[in-house]
Amino acid sequence: MVGAINFLKAMLRKNLILSLIISLIFSAFSLLGDGIDKIWGSRPEELVAYESLLFFDSYTHSQDITTDGENFYFSSRFSLVKTDIDGKTLSAINLNAIPKELKDKYGSAHIGGISYYDGKIYAALEDSKVWKYPIVAIYDAESLDYTGQYHILSADLQQKGLPWIAVDSERGMLYSAQRDHSPELIAYDLESFELVKTIELSQKAHKIQGGDVHKGILYVATQDEGQGVYAINPDSGEVTKCFDQNLPKGGEAEGLTVLEREDGALLHTLDLGPLFINAFLRHYRL
Repeated sequence: MVGAINFLKAMLRKNLILSLIISLIFSAFSLLGDGIDKIWGSRPEELVAYESLLFFDSYTHSQDITTDGENFYFSSRFSLVKTDIDGKTLSAINLNAIPKELKDKYGSAHIGGISYYDGKIYAALEDSKVWKYPIVAIYDAESLDYTGQYHILSADLQQKGLPWIAVDSERGMLYSAQRDHSPELIAYDLESFELVKTIELSQKAHKIQGGDVHKGILYVATQDEGQGVYAINPDSGEVTKCFDQNLPKGGEAEGLTVLEREDGALLHTLDLGPLFINAFLRHYRL
C-alpha cells in the first residue's frame, strides 16, 4: 500500500482536495477490512502484530512470503516483489515474473510458493488446472530477474499442482506435498531436484499454502478448516498443530516464513481478506 500511496501523492501534490479524498478512501477501506477481520475472525493469542495491505499491495502480496533475514519477498500469481523488513517499502519488483519460455513450452500460468536460499528465490510455478508440469524456477534475489534455471518435478507426486515449496539448506532438500489431504512430505535434492524420498506424515496435511524451515523444523500454513499453522519434523514425519489462524469466512490463508523479531514474533503469514481488495501480513509467536 505504501508504494501505491506514495505514487498517488506525488501525482496529486498540487491538488490537496483530491489528495485528501484519496487518502480518506484508503483509510475507509483499511478500516472496513480491519473491522471485518475483527468481527468475523477470531484472532489467536499467538498474534503479536499485523499490517493491513490494500489494493495494489494486496495483489503483489497475495501468494507467499519468504525472507533472507533482512528483507521480505512476496509472490502473486504473476509477480515477485522485494521489500524492506516492514513488508511494504519496495526495493525490487518483477510484475511479469513467469518467463515466456515456460509459458510457451509448459503453459506455466501461476506463481505459488517461494523460498529464499543463497541469494536466490525458488518459485513454484503451475500450469493451472492442467497439473502436468510442476516447475521450480530460480530467480536472482537482488533483482528478481529470472536466472534461466528451472526444474520440472514429479506430476505423479505433485497431484493438483505445486502450491508451495520450502528449501531446507541444512539437509540439502527442497520440500513440497500434494495439494489435498497429503499423506506424505516429498523431499527433492536441492542440487539435482531428483526425488530423494517421501516422508509419511503422522496426520494428513490439507492445502498447505506456504512453508519455511527453522532449526530443523518445517513450519507450514494451511487453508484447512481453521487455517491451521503446523510444525512438521522432516525426519520423523511428526505433525504438530501450533495454532489456528481462524480467519473470517471468505478469507484465504496464504504463505508463511520464519524470522525471529525482538517483539517475540517468529512466524509471519499472509492472508487475503473476504473482499479480496485487502490482505494481511500477520506476525505470530509460538
